[in-house]
Amino acid sequence: MKKLTTPKEQHVIAVVPEAKIRKGSPAPKAPNKPKAVTPKPEPKATPEKPVVAVTAEAKPIKPSQTPKTPKKSRATAPNRVAEIPEITLSERVGLTAGSIWHYLSEKGASPVAQLVRELPEEEKIIQRSIGWLAQEGKITLDKIGSVETMALKG
Repeated sequence: MKKLTTPKEQHVIAVVPEAKIRKGSPAPKAPNKPKAVTPKPEPKATPEKPVVAVTAEAKPIKPSQTPKTPKKSRATAPNRVAEIPEITLSERVGLTAGSIWHYLSEKGASPVAQLVRELPEEEKIIQRSIGWLAQEGKITLDKIGSVETMALKG
């Protein structure tokens, strides 16, 4: 048996002798390679140290330094739970026509300019909706002076 010694650990190499070969026995096996066995290092006896609490010391800020503000994370859009399909142009015109009809039923005959100011829709969609209602025969359009008014048919 051969021992190798290093300053930190001891390595032990064990050599296993070859088995004797008998006549009539099967073909001999390749000789076994030596197996390296490393012993576990023995635990060193160390005296127990008391537990010490560590606290961070606050560093004084120099007058020339300004405290750094923490970096802000980037805002991301929230995940949508359900997709709301966009409505088509003809659906917008139809829904706005309904809003115009309800507006006229509550307030009576009104100038078109007032209707454009008070409804929360684009003017071109409101104008198309007025045309829709006029084509269906739901409203009457009258021009008094320079003011265009409309009212529900009766």
